[in-house]
Amino acid sequence: MKRALRAAIVAAVAFAALAAAAGAKNTSLTAIQLECFKQQGAFYDAETKRWKMTGTDNTMLSRMEAVNTCVMQKTGKRPEPFLREERTYH
Repeated sequence: MKRALRAAIVAAVAFAALAAAAGAKNTSLTAIQLECFKQQGAFYDAETKRWKMTGTDNTMLSRMEAVNTCVMQKTGKRPEPFLREERTYH
């Protein structure tokens, strides 16, 4: 039986969670990245204290591209890489 490959993308923007959670209107790049990341289904994992997004290889490629496109539309420039990919087998 094949094991399903799951990819987990972890954003290195955990410190922006405080500003976003406080409801402050923050237009910094980090806040924009976090907003776009959450729009694509990211969630805060309290155990690891990181923002995560999970899915299959097929769905993660399109989600990552959607996050980058969102950041590009909001800032007007191509985003620097800010997502880290970790692959786990379940």
